[in-house]
Amino acid sequence: MKDFVVYHNPDVMGQSVEQVDGLSIVTDKKVSDMQGNRVWLMTGEGTPRTFLLRSYFIVDRFEIGDGYKTKLSGKDGKVFEPMLELNAQEWFDDFKNSQGNFAFGLQRIKNEQFIRGLEDLAGVTQ
Repeated sequence: MKDFVVYHNPDVMGQSVEQVDGLSIVTDKKVSDMQGNRVWLMTGEGTPRTFLLRSYFIVDRFEIGDGYKTKLSGKDGKVFEPMLELNAQEWFDDFKNSQGNFAFGLQRIKNEQFIRGLEDLAGVTQ
């Protein structure tokens, strides 16, 4: 299984991440063969930004459509209510930098330290 992160920017999307299905994401990136991989959905609120973990899920379906071309979704995952704050995590600034400050859309997380940090925060057991 590979891990990916996507950032939901409410300013760009025109709605809060809480108004969309937490077990799916849309992307304009070309993706294929994503089934079985895990997606971590994050967002930011306020100025300065408070970064939050909304959910994670294992992809079991993808659909090609208009606008944001691809929708990834899954049934196996967790939506956090309330969302989990990321800013205070000691690894988060390095993670954010490694992901280009979330400017590039859906991206693979390659560093195991960051995956373990997300799993620990989310209470995911191996």
